[in-house]
Amino acid sequence: MKKILALNVILAVAFFVLNGVITQASNQDSFMREAAQSGMAEVMLGNLALQKSQNEQVRSFAQQMVTDHTAANQELTALAASKNVTLPTEVNLKHRNAVNKLNGMSGTEFDRAFMKQMVKDHQAAVKLFQKQSNRDDDAEVKAFAAKNLPTLQMHLQMAQSLEATFRGNSGGGNNNNSNDGNTNSTRDTDRNGRPLNENSNRNMNSNNNMNMNSNSNRNTNRGNTNTNANDNRM
Repeated sequence: MKKILALNVILAVAFFVLNGVITQASNQDSFMREAAQSGMAEVMLGNLALQKSQNEQVRSFAQQMVTDHTAANQELTALAASKNVTLPTEVNLKHRNAVNKLNGMSGTEFDRAFMKQMVKDHQAAVKLFQKQSNRDDDAEVKAFAAKNLPTLQMHLQMAQSLEATFRGNSGGGNNNNSNDGNTNSTRDTDRNGRPLNENSNRNMNSNNNMNMNSNSNRNTNRGNTNTNANDNRM
């Protein structure tokens, strides 16, 4: 009975250990496959931007994506081979759709959409690599994630900065409204920059004052004439 109990304990321990190893291997494999998908997509999108964009900042960013992610992909391929993990050779449907959507754009519309996609992709990549770098999994896989995480974080900051620039330039409507307001304001002013209505009121007030003064002078003169006449009669 004791032997059977001891055997059951050994089997249970072996099961949990084996299950942990399998789970760990599954996490590692999943990370490497997702990282490969992400890396291939960034290279593909970067090359697309080099073909379509005329913006020097976007082109410079795209070239860095191609350079950095190509190097990371090569390193990941070698690591996966050493772990007997088969990596995907093509991007998945989600990334293909992103490429096809951007391919139908041009000019500023393309640049804005490309940078927005870069922010989205790198947010996901940073989260993926950050999670793996904190796992107690294979030391080599963990080291790969920790090594490449700062580069991805830098890419994300660059993408966010450029994307914000394009977002700021998209507010053309506000400038037009501001100009319209200035035009209307100009139409309502005279050469001295004073409102016409205000000038009109001032002119009216001035004319009224002149008329009042004129009437007052006339009445005063008449009064003086009558006084002089009475004095002479006496």
